[in-house]
Amino acid sequence: MRVPILLAAVSISACGTTPPAGGGAACGIAAVAGPAMVLTEFGTPGATLTVPPADLPAHAVARFVAGPAAAAVLGRNGDSLEVGVEGGLPENAKVGFGVLLTDQKQAIRGVLLYDGLPVLGAPSLGSVTVGPTRVPLQGISIDPARFEDPRCPFFPDSVLR
Repeated sequence: MRVPILLAAVSISACGTTPPAGGGAACGIAAVAGPAMVLTEFGTPGATLTVPPADLPAHAVARFVAGPAAAAVLGRNGDSLEVGVEGGLPENAKVGFGVLLTDQKQAIRGVLLYDGLPVLGAPSLGSVTVGPTRVPLQGISIDPARFEDPRCPFFPDSVLR
């Protein structure tokens, strides 16, 4: 009888409200599931950005999907948004397109860098340059709580320091 009680106690404590230090496996799952959820939001009416946000910070964080984060420089070239990712491509990484993420107030959260083809039908806001590679930049406005685990943010401020 003590074994079931012990198992129940362990199960309940594992599901508690205190997040594990560093996020553990949850961060690994969020690193893959979050970017996939972002792409599905392109089907939500009004979520796709058709023009770059008016307020543009000089720097933001770019995250290679399921990979490292890097500092990025943002600028304008006429009506286009240009993003330059510092440090080049990580080993074995490929980039096919970038997605600028803003919150509902159009504040820039960061840029996700995907392998593969851009989202069909989504307009280009400009381009992303990573080392010698230049790819299209698309954009979406999304509530960060819908795709990001607060224990393991996609766009950590520490990358910009």
